Amino acid sequence: MLEAVDTTAEIRSCSASSSSARRTACAWLAGALVLSAFATTAGADVISFSGRIIQAQDPSTPATNNPSLNAIQLDDPYVVMLSFTGAITAPGAYPLTGSSLSFADAAAGATETSFGLIKLTITANGLFDDVSLLGCLITGTDCFVGNELDANFRIPAASLNAPSVIATGLDQPHPLDLLEDDGLTDIHGSIVAYSYVHAVAVPIPSSALLVCAALVVLGAHAWRRRAKTMTSA
Repeated sequence: MLEAVDTTAEIRSCSASSSSARRTACAWLAGALVLSAFATTAGADVISFSGRIIQAQDPSTPATNNPSLNAIQLDDPYVVMLSFTGAITAPGAYPLTGSSLSFADAAAGATETSFGLIKLTITANGLFDDVSLLGCLITGTDCFVGNELDANFRIPAASLNAPSVIATGLDQPHPLDLLEDDGLTDIHGSIVAYSYVHAVAVPIPSSALLVCAALVVLGAHAWRRRAKTMTSA
């Protein structure tokens, strides 16, 4: 049975010890503590939904704040991704300003990521959840005069945290509405699919930890040899 180690006491004893072996061990301990703090890196939960473009931008009034939107064509597939810290597991209103929101039409090479205020609302509706997303652009005069992304769709309540879910677009005929340039740019899309992917902590391989620990020990030995040489000189 392993016994707990009082690391605080160990570190305190390091400063009081004059033994070179003890100081080497302490250097290893300090390095191990630092490494353990970075042993895993946390990701972010991601909600995504997708569909096809059902209204492209009118070429007679091209988009100006984001010219890439002018290349979007009818029936292009698109995807919207919302990446955020924490988890969403139940209906509610979620202010997500500071999270990452993106719209992408890969076929057209068009993207939009310049969002400030972000709000996700999930409303329970019997066996379903109605999902509403608002992303305010930081371009244009104001969010609510035609500089926003709106999306409204329905999914089974049991699939809120599931990948690869069939979605039903609401607010027809434009479940997805991307407005820019104070409303002069107006792109619509259907919504047919939804996905929720949980964050995954990515561990540093144990071999990498061992290599780093070895470097800490070698550094401690080198410091000790240098100090001994300087003393003898």
